[in-house]
Amino acid sequence: MTVASEQLTLLDQSALLELVPALPLMEEGENHGAVFTKEWIVDLMLDLCDYRSQRDLVAIKLLEPSCGDGAFLLRIVKRLSCSLRTHGRELSDAHDAIRAYDLQLTNVRTTRERLIDLLIDEGWSGVETVVAHWIRHADYLRAADGADFDLVIGNPPYIRAQEIPEQRRNTYLGLWSTMTMGTDIFVGFIEKGLRSLKPEVRLCFIVADRWQHNAYGRKLRKLISERYAVDAMFEMHGVDAFAAPVSAYPAITLIRRGTQGSVLYASAQADLNEQGGDRLKAWFEQSEPNATHDAMFSACVLPDWFRTEEIWPSGSPEVLAFLEDMVERFHPLEDAATGTKVGIGIATGADDVFITNDAACVEPDRLIPLLTSADITTGHVQWTGNYLVDPWDENGQLVDLTRYPRLSAYFLDNAGALKKRHVAQKRPERWYSTIDKVHSGLRERPKLVLQDMSSTISPVLDTQHYPHHNLYWITSTGWDLEVLGGLLLSEVAELFVRAYGVKMRNGTMRFQSQYLRMIRLPAQSSLDEALCNALRTAFRERDREGATRAAMQASGLTALPNYRGQ
Repeated sequence: MTVASEQLTLLDQSALLELVPALPLMEEGENHGAVFTKEWIVDLMLDLCDYRSQRDLVAIKLLEPSCGDGAFLLRIVKRLSCSLRTHGRELSDAHDAIRAYDLQLTNVRTTRERLIDLLIDEGWSGVETVVAHWIRHADYLRAADGADFDLVIGNPPYIRAQEIPEQRRNTYLGLWSTMTMGTDIFVGFIEKGLRSLKPEVRLCFIVADRWQHNAYGRKLRKLISERYAVDAMFEMHGVDAFAAPVSAYPAITLIRRGTQGSVLYASAQADLNEQGGDRLKAWFEQSEPNATHDAMFSACVLPDWFRTEEIWPSGSPEVLAFLEDMVERFHPLEDAATGTKVGIGIATGADDVFITNDAACVEPDRLIPLLTSADITTGHVQWTGNYLVDPWDENGQLVDLTRYPRLSAYFLDNAGALKKRHVAQKRPERWYSTIDKVHSGLRERPKLVLQDMSSTISPVLDTQHYPHHNLYWITSTGWDLEVLGGLLLSEVAELFVRAYGVKMRNGTMRFQSQYLRMIRLPAQSSLDEALCNALRTAFRERDREGATRAAMQASGLTALPNYRGQ
C-alpha cells in the first residue's frame, strides 16, 4: 500500500468514526480491564522509545489510549516538564503534546489531579487548562483521531471478547478490521494505535501476547507484516510488572510504521526486577548490542521478524534460532507427502445428550465408543465406557429417525436441550445433529491422540475409539505411528508447541491442531532401523528421555535450547 492510499484509508476511518452512534461510555457492572503498570516498567518503555527529557518533547505528539490511574502519564509529564525547562519553553507550549483517554470518569479525574499536583510542585502555573486538554473522558476506540502522532504508548485494557458488551463489540467490529467476535479488546487498541502513527514513528505497548499465538490475532499479524515493522519484542512472562498480580503473559512490543529491519529481542526470567530492567536498558542503548545472557534475561538482535500472518513463536533467542533451523531443514507434521493429517475430535453442542454410558439407550449401530481425555491420562488407552450417540450415516447424512425408533425416542426425550443450541436454531430441520459430523472410518483408523491441555506432550496410540473434542488426533498413511509417536513424545516436538502456543497458568500447554501443525520432523525415510526401533521402544515404554535422545539424533541436534534461555 502506498503512503497516499494509507492516508486515504485513515481519512475514511476518521469519517466513519464521526458517524458512529452515541453509546454509553460504561455499562453497569462492565469489566474495564484496568491493570496498572509499575513505574520502572514505564521508564523502561519510555527509554526504549527515546522519549527523554534531553529532547524537545514538545515536538513529539504522544498518545496514551487508556490512562488508568496515570502510571504512564505521571512519568511522561515528569520528563516533559524537565524538557520544557531544558529548552526554555512554557507549559502552554505543550498544550498539544499529549492526548490521553479513559472510559472511567474516576480515572480521568484522579489522573488529572495527580498531574496538576505534579506540575504545581514543578513550579508551573496555569496547569489546570493544559491538563484538562490532555486527558479526555472518552472511548478511545470510538474517538476520531488522525494519523498525526509521533508516539503511541501505554498498557491497553485486557478485556476478553465475551466480556465486551454486545452493542459495543458490534460497533468495534464495524470500525476495526482486525477485530473479530473472538478477539480481546486490546487487538483494537493495537490496530487503532498503529493507524494513528506518522510514517517512521512507533507504538510501544505492554500487552498480553495471546494475539501473536492465537487464531484471533491472524488479521493483526497480517496488518503488521504488510505495513509495519516490529522493532523490539521483550517477553515479560511471569515478571512482576503490574501493580496487582495478573495471569496474562505480557510482552513489551515496539512497532514502527515503516519497513521491517532488525529487531531488539529479549526474553525475561520471571524474577526480572528494576535492577535487571536497568541492565536490559543498558544493553539496548548500545550502538551495536551483542547477544547477552544476564541472570534475569537473554537478549539479542534478530536480523528480521516473522513476515507472516501465521503464528509467531516466542522463547529465548536460542529457541528462535532452533525453530528457524528446523523450519529450514524439515517438513511440517501435517504433510500431503506423508499422508499425515491433524484434527480435533467431535464437538456435539450437547455432550449431556450425545455422550452416554448406557449401551441400551438406542440401537447398537447408533453407538460409537468415545475416547475422552480421561481415558488416556496414564499414557495408554483405558476406556471408561462412554459412547457417542451417532446421528450420522456412513455418507455423512443425518439418519432418518423413522428407521430408528429407539434413537428417535431418545432424541425426542431430549429435544428441549437439543433445540436450544445455535446449530439447531440455525437449521431447525436438523435439530438432532451434532456440531461436527462423524468422520467415516476415523474410529477404526490407527491414530495418535493428544489431550488438549497438558503440562507435557503425551501422544497415545488408539485404534478402536472415536475422539472427543478435548482430544486432537493425528493419522498418517506414510508414518509408522509408533515411530512418529516417539518423535512427538520428545522434548524436541514439545519445544515447538511451547514456542508457538498460548501460555497458561502453571506451565500448562495447549496441544491444539494449529500448534501441532507447526512441528517440524525429519522424514521417516531418513531414519535407520536402529533409530526407528529406539523411537518405537521409547513410545511404548513412555520413556520421554529416550524419545528425546532419539529425536535429537534423528534431527541432527547435539543440544536443545532452554525455553527461557537459562
